[in-house]
Amino acid sequence: MEKAADLRVIRTKKLIDEAFLSLVEEKGLEGVNVRSLTAKAGINRGTFYLHYQDIYDLMEKMEDQIIEEMNALPARSIPEQLLGSGSVEEPFPSIVEFIRFMNGRHRFFAIFFAQEGISFGKRLRTLIHSRMYEKLPRQAMNPDALAVPDEYIVAYFSSAHFGVIRHWFESGRTLPPEQVALILTRLVRDGPLLTALNRKPEQPQK
Repeated sequence: MEKAADLRVIRTKKLIDEAFLSLVEEKGLEGVNVRSLTAKAGINRGTFYLHYQDIYDLMEKMEDQIIEEMNALPARSIPEQLLGSGSVEEPFPSIVEFIRFMNGRHRFFAIFFAQEGISFGKRLRTLIHSRMYEKLPRQAMNPDALAVPDEYIVAYFSSAHFGVIRHWFESGRTLPPEQVALILTRLVRDGPLLTALNRKPEQPQK
């Protein structure tokens, strides 16, 4: 009995999520309200209020779920592996997984990238920032010897990641996820100037 009830809750939430995404795609965020959403989902308003306080509560819980799943993605690579990669055509594995995840939920991300002035972009930027900060080989870094302070390095990489991903969504995801991951890998490894000139950085002589 309890299992059946849980399945009904899961099914209802899926109906609500799908109705929300469809309505925002059709009308924009400002065109969504509880009445239109419940009509689209084929449920009554009382059922909606059993799970959410309002549309913004629904949005927040959807964001929470996505960010929780993104945080759970395995980070199987470390910066030293990226720098030591012998192939220029091999994207950083953790970046591939990150982009594939977003591609798998492209309707959600496309909607929220398109909205101005909402919190989701800021939360995503914070998540990417923390991911990049964690990837820095901090044990091997001497702050006094760095040409650029580490917090500026992280700010640069995280902003670059965010900008590339946002452009990918705004341009209709015409490139496959693996190619976007390779672009990001090249930008991280070689820098924007050498990437634009299609050059690899010179390796220090041993």
